[in-house]
Amino acid sequence: MNYKKLLIGVLIGIIVVGIGYFSVHTYANNKVLEKYAAGYEKNRLGDYTKNESDMVIAVYNPPLFQSYTNISISSREKVDLLMWVPLYGGDLSYGIVVTDDEKEQRYEIEVNDHLEVKNPENQEVLKNNEETIQELKAIAKKEWGINL
Repeated sequence: MNYKKLLIGVLIGIIVVGIGYFSVHTYANNKVLEKYAAGYEKNRLGDYTKNESDMVIAVYNPPLFQSYTNISISSREKVDLLMWVPLYGGDLSYGIVVTDDEKEQRYEIEVNDHLEVKNPENQEVLKNNEETIQELKAIAKKEWGINL
């Protein structure tokens, strides 16, 4: 068996698979950006942002080998809504980040699609920030049609 032919065949296979993955990833990412980042400005980091009602709305451009991206809404009250968007189909995942400067603590809370906590220990944190969370939900619905 000729090892040069085998090596060339393997290299060509790797190149074809790499180009195929890059093409699919770029296509899927562009579809997500079309859906979620229409009308946003591209910042220096290559992500898309917009200011709305004293909140920063962002759509992040995913790295090459990441199968999801995230969109977020950040409030001045240091309560952020994160939504992970899969590039290749599937349901969104949600999280809320609350930064408490007085306690010098940050809560990263996984929630369901109705923004209900999965871990009951964090219920009080969400309850204390209910008004801001309602504002975040309203912006998510207005911007992307996401009913939470």
